[in-house]
Amino acid sequence: MCKQLGVSSLDPAATAAGLIHLFIFPAVIYIVQTVTRHETGRSTDSRPRLANHLVVTFAFSICIFAASKADAAKRAEVLTRGYNNQRTTANLAEKKLKPSNVNARQFGKLFMLPVDDQIYAGLLYAADLPIAGHKHNVLFVATVNNSVYAFDADRFGRPLWHRNFNGNGRPTRNTEVGQACHIYNDFIGNIGIIGTPVIGPDRTMYFITRTVESNATLQRLHAIDIATGADRSNSPQVIQATVPGTGDDTNGAAVAFNPVTENQRPALALSDGTVYVGWASFCDTRPYHGWMISYDASTLKQVGVFNASPNGNMAGIWMSGAGPVLDQSGNLYFSTGNGSFDGTSGFGESMVKLQAKSLRPLDFFTPSNFNTLNDFDLDFGTQGPTMLPGTNHLVVGGKEGKMYLLDAGKLGGQQPGDIQVSQVVQAVDPTIRPTLTHHMHNVIPAWESPQGLNVYVWGESDFLRAYRFNPSTSGMPGGMMSVSSKGSHSGTGVLWATLPRAGDANQMTVPGVLYAYDAENLKFLWSSTASGDDPLNFAKGSPPIVANGKVYVASISNFVSVYGERKGMPNFQNLALRGKATGSAPCEPSQAADKAFNGSAEDGPTDKWCSAAANPFLQVDLGRVSKVSRFVVEHAGAGGDDFNLNTRDFNIQVSADGQTFSTVASVTGNIQSITTHDIPPTEARYVRLNVITPQGTPTPPANIYELQVFAAFRDHR
Repeated sequence: MCKQLGVSSLDPAATAAGLIHLFIFPAVIYIVQTVTRHETGRSTDSRPRLANHLVVTFAFSICIFAASKADAAKRAEVLTRGYNNQRTTANLAEKKLKPSNVNARQFGKLFMLPVDDQIYAGLLYAADLPIAGHKHNVLFVATVNNSVYAFDADRFGRPLWHRNFNGNGRPTRNTEVGQACHIYNDFIGNIGIIGTPVIGPDRTMYFITRTVESNATLQRLHAIDIATGADRSNSPQVIQATVPGTGDDTNGAAVAFNPVTENQRPALALSDGTVYVGWASFCDTRPYHGWMISYDASTLKQVGVFNASPNGNMAGIWMSGAGPVLDQSGNLYFSTGNGSFDGTSGFGESMVKLQAKSLRPLDFFTPSNFNTLNDFDLDFGTQGPTMLPGTNHLVVGGKEGKMYLLDAGKLGGQQPGDIQVSQVVQAVDPTIRPTLTHHMHNVIPAWESPQGLNVYVWGESDFLRAYRFNPSTSGMPGGMMSVSSKGSHSGTGVLWATLPRAGDANQMTVPGVLYAYDAENLKFLWSSTASGDDPLNFAKGSPPIVANGKVYVASISNFVSVYGERKGMPNFQNLALRGKATGSAPCEPSQAADKAFNGSAEDGPTDKWCSAAANPFLQVDLGRVSKVSRFVVEHAGAGGDDFNLNTRDFNIQVSADGQTFSTVASVTGNIQSITTHDIPPTEARYVRLNVITPQGTPTPPANIYELQVFAAFRDHR
């Protein structure tokens, strides 16, 4: 039996295929509801036997997870995506943040850390790391420009170290891949480091770079010392692999790894001295296959190779950036997307179990309607699995909005009606917005609350929901979510979620928002909608991480936002905040130029500068001459207006005296709601944004919700 524990009544607005957007904020509803829905064809006779099995499994496995809890309690670190190899996305050693102090009065953004490009990979965190003679809690950030940064996680400042891995090449551009989508916009600009790195016990970080060198695309596995950024021995290694097969891209007898079409999307994993790396595609652009390759962590020698469709096509391993689960024996579990299936060598639309190191297939589960999933692009593999603490069971969802409870010891293959699996739950309600999609992404967080084992689901076009696992019967069951708590202590669990604030994140970059809920009952605690708390563009593949009293949120705006308990005024790095503003005549008196410098973009049409004047301009006086190097512009879509109203053509000018201006950034054809513009450090007191109106073309009024200016930030390399 699966019990639905609670539903947040924060209303997620429609998104077609991205994640979700909240726009109504009524009171929270608490319900306890027994879910009685069963899948067609399921035999109810199996339930008593399943109940006994789950009780045995629970008793057998609890010692495994007790050890991981003890390790987590020593110090809070995030060395792999999802906090651990079970991908529970739960930090059980958080002693500072709790429901009683996560509120608008005590909690908010502390500072932002600038980087050189967008962030798709998940953030990592190491505690008490010695660097240059001092110990630091360190936040690691990887960008699509193939850069890795190490920041002091507790304070604003220069990077402890920063290294770029482009060498003599450059990252792939989004215009060079994804041709099946015609214009490929799941990435905007560079495509370098995408998959989340992993850090080993010897303080080595592993990650994959992607570069174009002399018109050839190369992917490389790197291993670096996290204290210095220096290469470890044998690093890097070019990714190469071949398997026997007659499928896509074959030479008639074998299929080789294609570095151009393969997208290293899932997080890397590390277990027992072995690094695991997976690949999928860019918008199903063939030829491609789902690959999983294992490497010796010391020598970087290739140990095993698995191709999910060697005699067919596709079956990518992407899981919205999640990583594979590893069990006590080191065996891997991961899901695959659209592609060939035969249960022998083709494992599209499946949960696959591979042997540790060698990657020999051991078992699989494939939904009985896999042909329908393929025909209608309803990937089973949009979400990575989660191993439920204290059990031998996995939960995973996909584009149908169904949550599957699977026995890791016996996945069960493929059978009519899915009668071999423990339970299937329609975890995302398709009736709330029946014309929209109801996909599940990332992973399902799991937390042992004082009342029992909870899992959390936030599917597209639906409410946030919590389910409770009942080991005496059966079952239970994405937003980008994680949980923090002090073990299972009551009053300490907080559920954190990032999701789009406006618009649809599929094939689009959209504004983001961070929410916090009481993990025991889904009571709303806090959101990043207050002035100064905006996390900017939503990083749809990078969930928030929590460590030692702080929450770290990546963005596609080239920043990491750091949140925590406030003591005094936060570090507002925006030099233009509440600066003296001037500009062209506003559309309405309430939409004057000062609204673009008040630190807020969430209060509706009166929270922006709007001007219908010809060639309108917006200007701010910073109060004194400063060296500036970055501008962030929040256009119409950032405040919830139609994305078609985003400023298309504009430039940014600076001046030290308010008389002589020089143009430092020019943009044409913009479609984004939030744009970031970096320039060489330049002295300026006045910053002006000019909206360019094409002659003879009817254009809407200028709409700017925020214009932010940031000081030059020199880093140590």
